[in-house]
Amino acid sequence: MYNTSGIYFKNYKSFSATDFNELTNIKKINLIIGKNNCGKSSILDIIQYILNAEIFTKNNNRFHDIEIVFPITEKYYKNVFRQERRGGKIIGDHFEYAKQNLENELIRLNIQTKNNYSETIHFSYKFSEFNSTENFKSELNTFWEDLAEQFSGFFVNYKFKRLNADRNIAQENESDNEALFSNGNGATNIIRKFINYFDYDEKLIQNTLLNELNKIMNPESNFSNIKIQQIEKNNEDYLWEIFLEEKNNGRFALSQSGSGLKTIILILLNLLIIPYTQEYKDKRIVYAFEEIENNLHPALQRKIFDYLYEFATKNDKCIFLTTHSHVAINAYYGKEEASIFHVIKANNISTIKYINNDIDKFQILDDLDVRASDLFQSNGIIWVEGPSDRIYLKRWLEVLIPNNIYEEGRHYQFLYYGGRLLSHYTTVQDENLINVLLTNRNSAIIIDSDKKNNQTRINDTKKRIRQEFLDNNMFCWITKGREIENYISKEAINQTFHKQLNQCEQYEYFPDYIEPTNKNFKKVNFAHRVSTNITKENSNNVLDLKDKILELYETIKKWNNN
Repeated sequence: MYNTSGIYFKNYKSFSATDFNELTNIKKINLIIGKNNCGKSSILDIIQYILNAEIFTKNNNRFHDIEIVFPITEKYYKNVFRQERRGGKIIGDHFEYAKQNLENELIRLNIQTKNNYSETIHFSYKFSEFNSTENFKSELNTFWEDLAEQFSGFFVNYKFKRLNADRNIAQENESDNEALFSNGNGATNIIRKFINYFDYDEKLIQNTLLNELNKIMNPESNFSNIKIQQIEKNNEDYLWEIFLEEKNNGRFALSQSGSGLKTIILILLNLLIIPYTQEYKDKRIVYAFEEIENNLHPALQRKIFDYLYEFATKNDKCIFLTTHSHVAINAYYGKEEASIFHVIKANNISTIKYINNDIDKFQILDDLDVRASDLFQSNGIIWVEGPSDRIYLKRWLEVLIPNNIYEEGRHYQFLYYGGRLLSHYTTVQDENLINVLLTNRNSAIIIDSDKKNNQTRINDTKKRIRQEFLDNNMFCWITKGREIENYISKEAINQTFHKQLNQCEQYEYFPDYIEPTNKNFKKVNFAHRVSTNITKENSNNVLDLKDKILELYETIKKWNNN
């Protein structure tokens, strides 16, 4: 699906009858977010119609147009514009003409079926206003019809699998059917067949699915086995039940478990087991999961969203997710292989907006009526004295932590307390002070010691803040050096200013130290210049820097794994 340049449709349910609604930038993960009843599921309907000719023919009276825009590559034009063929309206070799004029141009194709009983999708071409191939309309009309037909086989190997918001796993009668329906029906029967039938591989359930389930559920739950057992005979049919075994809690029936666990198992059945069933074997499956966050704790939501991203990118899958959970925004915003679409309904008309900046992201939160108190915004706050501290800390996290995956604005954020204002902050209940925990319950703080020598005592405010942070199991770093700048290596400074300074001493006043080299010392400008020359090699052995940065990183990691 992400090989197309976009899907366009109109006049379907609450979507405009006059203007095309655009679903472009389709990637491996596609998050469709918006309020209830805004039209999220309707977009999945359109995708299902494209990928399932039988469903399309049964419903094509319900919409006006569905179109797909494709890039024209050699794969498609080589069978129409043939090599060493000449004549007609094309001057010269037909293939070379197509290569020169059509390579990676766009063709807009209207989806049709040849008749009401067709089991395959058929395309008729249509030019669009943004397509420069309009120039060829008159002279190459017959070629375009043939070219459009080349795309009819595009979705032959595609299948569509959907999981509805209303879903369940229940006891089931024995059946030879392999179907897993969008409401969860068939799940028990599929597990029964894979575990009990000779021509199925039971390891796919008892090893593969169970391992992936534990990967998502740990550490809250750890299952040692998954079984299927006959519980009674219902008339002439046997009734079967799925059981899970947990090391410390024994065996329990899945039908009696929470809907969150059932949702995760249904997702894993679709991803891991369905590709081995007869109907879906050797097919490219496009998945659509609706509101999987229902009845899942936010921490578990993050795990399943992260799992889906990892699965889709590793296995080259295309997954569409509908949601009204703000957790999903943080999970996918800024990810290379994820797109976010905001569906808005106003005056009974639904529209789609592709999200590609922070302002659009915040508009989603407004639309969902999500407040800062619901979000706690970023997963954690690092309190620093001022913006230069932020520049150094970001750089040290980058160079001293191999494979650092945590990003400012997504996994943590900086806030400034402004030096002397520190005395007005606290982590305890005090109506005369500002409680930093009301900004975010996950907080860390870095404080300049301001010690002039080894005998200088840290002032009472800093000692109070340190104790309050420690009492709340939060990270507090009072610098071993006089200020944060005392941790900057001489190598970084000398490389920046082409000097040969000695290392700034532990308690040396940094503005005095740097004055011969940088007469108009301004903290932020200086930080921007020197930070580019801060490296792992020249920062490893400066005071306690390496240990403190590692400790800060572990704190950020904890914020994002809870």
